[in-house]
Amino acid sequence: MEHNNLIKKGVVVAVILLFVSVSVIPSTGNRVFFDDITPPVTTCTLNPPEPNGNNSWYVSDVEVTLNATDDMSGVNVTQFRVDGGSIHTYTEPFNISTDGEHTLEYRSIDYAGNVEDWKSVEFKIDQTLPVLDLNYEGEYTINTDIICEVRCMDDTSGIDKVEFYLDESLICTDNEPPYKCIILRAEEKIITAVGLIFNPQFSEENITFFALIVTGVITMPFQPPYGISAKAYDIAGNSGYDSETAPPDENPWGAVFKRLTFLNNYVGYIGIFLINARFNP
Repeated sequence: MEHNNLIKKGVVVAVILLFVSVSVIPSTGNRVFFDDITPPVTTCTLNPPEPNGNNSWYVSDVEVTLNATDDMSGVNVTQFRVDGGSIHTYTEPFNISTDGEHTLEYRSIDYAGNVEDWKSVEFKIDQTLPVLDLNYEGEYTINTDIICEVRCMDDTSGIDKVEFYLDESLICTDNEPPYKCIILRAEEKIITAVGLIFNPQFSEENITFFALIVTGVITMPFQPPYGISAKAYDIAGNSGYDSETAPPDENPWGAVFKRLTFLNNYVGYIGIFLINARFNP
């Protein structure tokens, strides 16, 4: 009889020990698994998933989503910190928008107290446009070079290149500071006749030039919206813009016409352009 009681007591003790080895419910109400020695696994997803700028830079906010799993006691908390700062508890996706190079660290802790090692992901953000100031030396005149210079800065990814435009057409690109471009002005030329048109009212004995078919360079005044402009691109792909526009009464530019017919010493407008054709027959 006593032997049977000992057996029953042993079974009860074994059951109690088995229960204790499996779980304990502390005062917090959280179940702790003493045989759970495996930490949770946390994954990080960025949106956009890949850098949307140049040279591995993001040019937008980066949304961070953390997901943690634990097959035994379950995930108690997921934590993160940015650039070695304070530790925060993750509750929902969040954005990182500050310019610069960032290191995001993250981990999770399960109910058994297992702590996952910190994981990390690195990325770079540059959402700020380059700042530039376009200046030029020289007048808008024939036989004068215009020297353009752009002073620009970009505090995050840095300046990649500067493009110079004349009348909205790209004329040169500079990849190294100081960022400069020389616009060569057209040379003033006496336009030479390549053919003659005679006034039929005159006889051959009294030939008078009525008009000339000409090629060469003629002069016209500078008219808005024509002007000099520049774009500065940073390494991330952002671009800033600046322009210089001369007033309508500036000295004339040079322009090339392939074949036109004018009276000798013609002065007049074609569209918005004042034509001053001087011939040397």
